[in-house]
Order: sequence, then C-alpha cells, then structure tokens
Amino acid sequence: AALFVLFQMVLQTFPSVMREGLVVDLSLNEAGFGGLSSSFYYPYILLQIPAGIMVARFGARAVLITGAVICTIASFLFAISQTANFAEATRILMGLGAAPTVVCALTLAAQWFPARLFPLLAALTEMAGMVGAAIGQEVLGFIVEQSGWRTGMLVCGACSAVLLVLIALFVRNRTDVDGTEEHRPRVAEIKRLLTSPQILSTSVAGGLVSSAGMSFGMLWGVSYFQAHHQMSLTAASLCASFYFWGCLPGMLGSAWLCSRYRNAGQLLAIGAAGTAVTLALILFVLQGQATLSVAIFVLGLFNSTYALAFTMVKDESPEHLSGVAMGLTNMAIMGIGAMLF
Repeated sequence: AALFVLFQMVLQTFPSVMREGLVVDLSLNEAGFGGLSSSFYYPYILLQIPAGIMVARFGARAVLITGAVICTIASFLFAISQTANFAEATRILMGLGAAPTVVCALTLAAQWFPARLFPLLAALTEMAGMVGAAIGQEVLGFIVEQSGWRTGMLVCGACSAVLLVLIALFVRNRTDVDGTEEHRPRVAEIKRLLTSPQILSTSVAGGLVSSAGMSFGMLWGVSYFQAHHQMSLTAASLCASFYFWGCLPGMLGSAWLCSRYRNAGQLLAIGAAGTAVTLALILFVLQGQATLSVAIFVLGLFNSTYALAFTMVKDESPEHLSGVAMGLTNMAIMGIGAMLF
C-alpha cells in the first residue's frame, strides 16, 4: 500500500519531465499543458472523503485493487494518446485511481499495528510519497530522455500492473482475518464527523502547515531562487531539493516524539511556528546558496510535522470512521497546499 503511495506521486508529477514531448506531440500551448497537468488533482482531491467512506464500507484491499486497475489502464491509455482531450481524460482517470491510496495505507496501518506506532507509520507513508516525487522524476526523466515520453508511460503502466499483483497477494483487511462483521458507517455518523469542529480544525491546520512545503518547497521555490537570487536552474533545483531531505528526519523525528510523549498537537504547533519563521527568513532576509540551502532543510524539518494531523484525527474519531477522517485531512492537505497555494 505504501509503494502505491510512492507510485501515485510519480503519476502526479510526471508531466514535468515530459513537457517538451507532450507539447509537441499533442499540440499543446502553455495553458493546455497546465490544464493537462492539473486535471489529475481535481478528482484526487474531491474523492478523498468518498474514498474514506468506500474503505469503511468495502475494505482497503478491494479499494486498492480497484485503484491499481484504473491506474494501470489509464497509464497505458495515456501512452497511446493522440489528442490533448484524450490525454486529459486519462489523467482524470489516474486521479480517480490514485485518490484512495493514502487513506488505504493509513487504514491498514491502523488495523494491523499498535496505536503507539501509528505516528511512525503515517510519517513513513508520507515519506514514501516524498521519495516518489524525488526519485520518480529522476528515473522517468532518464527514460524519457533516452526513449521518449510514450515509453516512459508504458513503464508506468507496467509498474502499476506489478503493484496490482503485489496488492492482490499481500494486502488483507483485518476484519477479513478476524472474521468479524465490520461496523458500517451511517450517514448521520459521517455527517457528524465531517462537521466536528475538532476534526475540521485539525484537518485545516494540517493543510495550512503543509502549504509552505507544497507550494514553495515543491513548486515555486526553484523559480524564486532563479528570479530573486540569480541562481542557475541546476543550482536552484539543488537548493529547493533540500526541502525533501529536511522532511525525512523531520517526519521520523516528530513521529518518534509523538509516539513517546503523545504530544501531536504541541508538535504541530511548533512546526507551524517554525515553518512561518523559516519561510519569512528565506523570503526576506537570507542570501547565498549555501545559507538558503540550510534554511530550506530547516523548513522541511519544521514543515514535515503536518503529517501529525493524520494521527490527531485518528485519535479523535471513532475507529470505524477513521478512514473518513483521514480522507478529510488528506483533502485539506492537498487542497490547501497543492491547489490553492
């Protein structure tokens, strides 16, 4: 399930390494390429809460298998796209298939492991996504450079098919093993959860904290360093990449502290304050590539605490509705950070 989280980040970001070939072969202008790239996110974000409901109703295994089938078909269809509209439709399909991945992985973590390990497992799941964003682009970039974007998408389809087999072989719902009847969520319970001030405030807090990383660390940082610090593209990319390296120890460290002291709310607050101060220093004070690289690393350390929002909503929601709560949280993180900011 965590490997699927890694892979869906590859699907999210692959247009960035295929831009030149897509623009030429599909006759795209700048707006058309932007629309093609962003079409993945709309179904992905809108389906987070329904994904949580589906996981509660049908189990993580069935939802993951369905998602893997959709992503496999969509990847192969994208590889043979001849028009922009057809390619955009397949991107929407990818968003549909990838939408439940994080919710499913976190639900399985909650089912199969002790509660004290959940913060660590949530951090590792988010780290899998970070690795997918970083390594996936490098590997795909090499394939696209050597053989073209269609070959790259065929490789994505093959990887998705392998994941489908792995999920079918290894993923099991805990309720299936126990042989107990799963508690089906009722509409009134779901409505009460989604309107809970505690759940909503925690989800929005996670989304607001993540916004600095999603918008600056993952996207606009490179352009900012080029424009305001006169860095080359290579230097700016290297500098911005320190955000990901900061997230890795940040997520593991905050998860360990949370597991040991059960202080997720305090850690998230510290992360929020640290993110704000560090980003302000980067934007208005600091100069020089080495100094900015260190600051970006520290930004990742603080900003990675957003993953603790998953632990908080899990602890605050009934067990059979935890998937819905985590779907709401992931929707806030992706919607506020990746789309609005």
